[in-house]
Amino acid sequence: MKTVYDIEISRNMMLNKLSDMVNQFYKILPLKENGSPTLKQYMTGFMRELLGMKELIVDLHDDGLYLNLLGILQYMIDNDCDTATIKTDVFKAIGIVKKLHQKYTDQKE
Repeated sequence: MKTVYDIEISRNMMLNKLSDMVNQFYKILPLKENGSPTLKQYMTGFMRELLGMKELIVDLHDDGLYLNLLGILQYMIDNDCDTATIKTDVFKAIGIVKKLHQKYTDQKE
């Protein structure tokens, strides 16, 4: 996969990062359930990471699925959602990450 610096990163690196993103989204749920004061800080840090990846990796620039992830996370950051809504959104995001993983697994080098 190409970066904006015209440097290749391996498909495995991208797939490993997508697998890690499942855990990163999942971590939001216990933070919310436990009333953690660092929830918003965690989510904004995660958002910075996702935006940075979008700008770095050329394939992600125009990926609608990836944009869905950004939108879900931004909504959770901007709104004081109840636990049920957070749970729904977290699992929706995890489903999207899994679709992205499959998409980039199936994509030819």
